Order: sequence, then structure tokens, then C-alpha cells
Amino acid sequence: MPTQRLQELLSKLQEEVDQLGDSSQKERERLESLISEIQTTLDQDDADQHAPLLDSLRNKLGEFESDHPTASGIVRRLMQALGDMGI
Repeated sequence: MPTQRLQELLSKLQEEVDQLGDSSQKERERLESLISEIQTTLDQDDADQHAPLLDSLRNKLGEFESDHPTASGIVRRLMQALGDMGI
């Protein structure tokens, strides 16, 4: 189960997505997909499924890093929190 810290970071990331204008629909969808992937992976009981999550986050971070620096910062904090949990 995700810790409270992870949930807080996911909520902040969702807030960033919610603030994107209609002109950023594609970016919104990519970020929402990322949130969904994180939540789904964290909800799984199998710890072996958690390991690929960090690699996936690193890969996806580059896709929106320059256009969404705040969201990128939140994703980095999520990655740090996951690392701190041993994931």
C-alpha cells in the first residue's frame, strides 16, 4: 500500500494536471496515464511489480520535463519516496 507521502505527491501531481488548460489535452492525458500507472503499481501486493516502476518513471519524466517543470519535480519526489521505501 502506498504511504501517506506517496498519496500526497500523487494528489499534487493530479492538481498540476487539473491546472493544465484545454490546449494541453495531450499532455494532460500523458500525465493522467502516469498517475494511473503509479497508483495501479502501488496497489499491487507483489513487490516484484514495483521495481519496474522507477524505470518507467525515469523514461516518462523526459517526455514532459521541459514543458512541465513543476510536474517533473513532483515526479522526482515520487521517485525519491519510492526509493526510500526500497522500491
